[in-house]
Amino acid sequence: MTLDLPLDHLVVLVPDLDAARIGFADAGFTVTPIARHSAKMGTANACIMLRGTYIELLAIVEDTAANEGWRELLSSGPGLKGMALRSGDLDATAAMLERKGVIAEPAREFARPMPQGDLRFSVIRLTRDLAPGLQCIYCRHHTPELLWTDDAMRHANGAVRIVRAAIPGSAALSALATGDAANTPVGDGPEARITIEMQRPFGDGEAIRRVTGVRLEGIVTA
Repeated sequence: MTLDLPLDHLVVLVPDLDAARIGFADAGFTVTPIARHSAKMGTANACIMLRGTYIELLAIVEDTAANEGWRELLSSGPGLKGMALRSGDLDATAAMLERKGVIAEPAREFARPMPQGDLRFSVIRLTRDLAPGLQCIYCRHHTPELLWTDDAMRHANGAVRIVRAAIPGSAALSALATGDAANTPVGDGPEARITIEMQRPFGDGEAIRRVTGVRLEGIVTA
């Protein structure tokens, strides 16, 4: 089943963030430096920025109440364990979810300092019973220019965009599509797969699968 969802980014949950970064870097991707979230969150990430979307590599650095859900998901192994849908107006999104009878947490705002300024975004987190084994959120970026930079989007393998994604358990989220223009087909499947358009073949995809639990595929275009 393929869903038309307004995908913002995919969350790949890993036990070893350094190893995951190295796996993607060796395959010709530019990976952002490791950024630690707040002490309350107890997490850290690194990102592979692509046109309109990105892949977030997420790891637990300290057990906290805030990351209990992520730790539960990681207990079954690394993998594609989160999906962020895009929202330009979280109040409107919350109203849409309420009309559909979908339970969501109140919107929360986050910020973290970066050399070029404070990165700010807000999220609505959906209850996990909607798609067991998957954390789904709606995300609004207030400072997208700090994420989607020219340097971060320049990859040695010429990676351009996510063409499609297969996320186990995602079919249950069909009711969550908004009126926003979809940018990436998302389908259900027995294993996590991300297909990326690129200009040159990437490196060792098996190495990425071993450290992330995700099978990466490339479509080479001229």
